[in-house]
Amino acid sequence: MSATLGSRLVGLLAALILTACSGATTAVEQADPDLRFSRAQASAPVAGASQLVVAIENRGDGADRLVGAESDAALAVEIHRTVIEDDGRVFMRMLEDVVLPAGETVRFRPGSLHLMVVVPDERVRAGGTFEVTLLFARSAPVTLEVEVVELLDLVEGGTLQIP
Repeated sequence: MSATLGSRLVGLLAALILTACSGATTAVEQADPDLRFSRAQASAPVAGASQLVVAIENRGDGADRLVGAESDAALAVEIHRTVIEDDGRVFMRMLEDVVLPAGETVRFRPGSLHLMVVVPDERVRAGGTFEVTLLFARSAPVTLEVEVVELLDLVEGGTLQIP
């Protein structure tokens, strides 16, 4: 076999491998998330902030990520995780995003993963309601109505059922 023919075969083989790999990537990228939401609740503010809880179920065959949240009822809405150190110290760590794997439910709840409503306005009071818009890497934004309850009710509250 000549060197030119051998070079062409190697090039053709490389092109076939790249095409096969890019086809596999495209199939993965085409898998779609299908997000469902529980009722959203937030605590009455304590020390200028409120915790918002919700469950997000991804019934699709593709993953997504929660990349942010916003509300005109607060200065900001941040994604947080409560962390307990080995020595018992507790603090909150702000996250840039949260993965929503296909076929799984991610629960935002007090003392764990939650959304922090920072400097809420007068609508964020026990018995009140406000809207929050969740922002995703792949799915369209979703606006939820949030019911405000006392912190103790939020902690002892529901199971974040998804209809």
